[in-house]
Amino acid sequence: MVSARRALLSVSEKEGLIEFARGLRDLGFEFIATEGTTKALKEAGIAAVTVAEYTGLPEGLGGRVKTLHPRIFAGILAPRGDEPDLADLGAVAIDLVVANLYPFEATVAKPRVDLAEAIENIDIGGVTLIRAAAKNAARVAVVVRPARYPQVLHALQEQKAVPPRLRDDLALEAFEYTSRYDAAIFNYLAKRQGQVLPPALRLAYDKIADLRYGENPYQKAALYRESFPYAATATAERLQGKELSYNNLIDLDAALRIITEFNRPAAVVIKHTNPAGVAVSSDLERAYVAAHASDPISAYGGVVGLNRTVDVPTAKAMRGDVLDAVIAPGYEPQALAILRQKKKGDFLILRTNGELRRTHGIDMVRVLGGVLLQTTDFPEPRPEAFKVVTKTSPTADQMRDILFGITVSRYVKSNSIVLVKGDRTVGIGAGQMSRVDACMIARIKAGDAARGSVAVSDAYFPFRDGLDELAKGGVGIVAQPGGSIRDAEVIAAAEEHGIAMVFTGIRLFKH
Repeated sequence: MVSARRALLSVSEKEGLIEFARGLRDLGFEFIATEGTTKALKEAGIAAVTVAEYTGLPEGLGGRVKTLHPRIFAGILAPRGDEPDLADLGAVAIDLVVANLYPFEATVAKPRVDLAEAIENIDIGGVTLIRAAAKNAARVAVVVRPARYPQVLHALQEQKAVPPRLRDDLALEAFEYTSRYDAAIFNYLAKRQGQVLPPALRLAYDKIADLRYGENPYQKAALYRESFPYAATATAERLQGKELSYNNLIDLDAALRIITEFNRPAAVVIKHTNPAGVAVSSDLERAYVAAHASDPISAYGGVVGLNRTVDVPTAKAMRGDVLDAVIAPGYEPQALAILRQKKKGDFLILRTNGELRRTHGIDMVRVLGGVLLQTTDFPEPRPEAFKVVTKTSPTADQMRDILFGITVSRYVKSNSIVLVKGDRTVGIGAGQMSRVDACMIARIKAGDAARGSVAVSDAYFPFRDGLDELAKGGVGIVAQPGGSIRDAEVIAAAEEHGIAMVFTGIRLFKH
């Protein structure tokens, strides 16, 4: 291990800098620093040589050119033992590089940032410093995040040097840091040019936590976070409960996506990513009770999503139900106290951060050898564009239930049938290989509530058998996209059973 005694400092983020520099100074370090960093050091009584003083060239182009000089990079990139070559260049060895970059991501996250401001926050010299130091981790330590300052200082105090393993860890973190930075720039420019699905995929995700396990206890899993400005599963605050598992997060995400669709107080109960029940009402308690009552058997051990601050009546309604988790934008103090008593404190309670919005961005699924991306926007259903294909037309209440059912159907695994009556689901047949089985399951789950209900199908009926199955439960109207070669046969079956039928023209497959 080589004792580090000269550091180059160039930081936009000044948090922790002065304390770190004082500790380094006490260990005998000398400092070379950029103008802004030098100013911060000198104001704290810490001596430093500016980059301009060291290189003999002033900062140029309004600060765009600072550190890009052979004396700087020779000092960083020189392998151990190359002091004669450094002397020929008039350079000295630099053993520690402390650098972080212009705040590009924070800049472009501002509501009305213009391109010129974004461009000015693309760092050039800083990225080069970091990459050079990381490349030469065999001799040089590079620090890009203030959280690392205490660890590096402690190593220097205890061991008189930054040990190889820590230098390697710091180099890996440095390359992660610059790769994220470049990804953010690429993604911003691609988005600005209207490229929803750009020619390359560059991801910038930060690991939040290792999870208890994946889908099964023998699988490892972790949660990574992206930059998302609205309420999100990944950024929700866990107020109580065990460490989250992979399955918890998948179900919580399904719950959050559904409840963001509704303006009225809404509740959903999720089981294995599918909604067991969804309802909207005049208040949150009624919505929850109706959603749970849709399929109380499947709701056992389920996850609840709510789109309003949880009040005491809603918490009391949930108190006696066997549930695993709830996600909501907030909780009244007394309501939170009631929920904390569930499952002896193991009940998961999550609070979202940020505004509930229907904007979900882009969805991504890995396939072997590649990644699939798709937009998450759905066409807005317009009743005036629907086509009534039977003699009987839907009533105003039935049309409202059709629209509600279409919204729910978006989030139900195909093949799916959603039965709706009065602003709530009464039976859901999800994830079936045949549509007739989805019809049968939805009818059975609904029981007597199927009579007079609205059935929403995520795709067309390939045969009349699905209609025959729904007729057994007394379904009053069916909404489906239409487009089957047997549409005439299916319409005839609807007329035969006295069921009204509407073609929406909207397919809602979910795989």
